[in-house]
Amino acid sequence: MNFLFYSTEISGNLISLKDQEALHCAQVLRKQIGDEIFVMDGDGNRYQCKINTISKKNVECSILEKTFKERTENIIIAIAPTKNRDRLEWMIEKLVEIGVKSIVLMSTKNTERTRTNIDRVNKKVISAVKQSLRYYVPPLTEMKYSEVLTLDADEKYIAHCYSNLPRANKGKSKAANKLILIGPEGDFTQGEIQQAFDLGFTGLDLGEYRLRTETAAIVATTLFQ
Repeated sequence: MNFLFYSTEISGNLISLKDQEALHCAQVLRKQIGDEIFVMDGDGNRYQCKINTISKKNVECSILEKTFKERTENIIIAIAPTKNRDRLEWMIEKLVEIGVKSIVLMSTKNTERTRTNIDRVNKKVISAVKQSLRYYVPPLTEMKYSEVLTLDADEKYIAHCYSNLPRANKGKSKAANKLILIGPEGDFTQGEIQQAFDLGFTGLDLGEYRLRTETAAIVATTLFQ
């Protein structure tokens, strides 16, 4: 497959690439009028297109063929963001490549990072979707811990490091929508974990050894895929 672009600028039989997508197409890859490219809209559709006009600010294409794929990602992962920005962005890229339905950056009592540049991180999300040839762009949101606990899912898990609290090894069904909570490097408080248990969450066991937040998130996502 040719290089995959991203755009939501779709009108009838035409798709337009804007800004960085147009610049990458015109200046970096040096595509020409008449070339065929693939474009995805992040909502399950992938388009085979032919370039009609091209510039570094706008590339207009005609749609030749449209392919739709049902969503297969079923994991909502809520993570207390790491203090180090590079580690946070690397983790999110890997989660998108592995396959998640949505990502929540969660504020807990021990969360160190209080601000995240959502626009910057969303660009990393889109780049990872294109790189992995997925059809869906998982939404990225910020929530308080109390809000995350109310999210809807068929199965709900909270990973923690307390040996005196119950933990399970794996989920019940591959098809079910799953919500997985990954705490900060100081872990959840026992009070936060009890809140989750009271609302039907199951403790999640990720192994004998303590993991960094980003490692735990990747292991948990892989475990449930």
